[in-house]
Amino acid sequence: MRLYYIKIAIRGVSPMIWRRLRVPGIASLAMLHNCIQIINGWDDFYLNQFRIFGKDYGVYHYGGISFNDDAHAVFMNDFEFDVGDKFTYEYNFFEHIVHDIRIEDIKNLPFTKNIIICISGSGMPGATKYDEMEVKLSLLKKIVKKKGKLSYEDIQDFQERIKCVKFLKRFINKELSSLSNE
Repeated sequence: MRLYYIKIAIRGVSPMIWRRLRVPGIASLAMLHNCIQIINGWDDFYLNQFRIFGKDYGVYHYGGISFNDDAHAVFMNDFEFDVGDKFTYEYNFFEHIVHDIRIEDIKNLPFTKNIIICISGSGMPGATKYDEMEVKLSLLKKIVKKKGKLSYEDIQDFQERIKCVKFLKRFINKELSSLSNE
């Protein structure tokens, strides 16, 4: 199976927010779109589009723009990418959140699962180090207040809050494992 190693970076953001992914060639653009939603902690609320080799592709949303091709039936392998090729993904046409996507490596491996895996990354959209510290500080205050006796719900709340402000590969990969070419 052909595997693409790609780097996705949000354009114009400092410090840089990026992810490095392993994407099977049989992954559809719809699957890649859903992956981008997960790795950024978004909920697929806004319109989006890929621009690949000068043509727009996207997942149709009711009342939004339509595309000539069904993103569920267009696969990474269809483009015959080479190492170094680039394309973009735009999310939220009001804020124009553009992702630059670059093919860093291509490998042919005897691999059977159609799963996108996040290899590494940094940053979360809209979050700062201050936001991360705020979440951690609130947990520490709760530990002191409850004299170290946190409930399961306290831990769950912390996990939900921290993954919104800090890149956590394990959580991202758990969510990515549920994706398929629907």
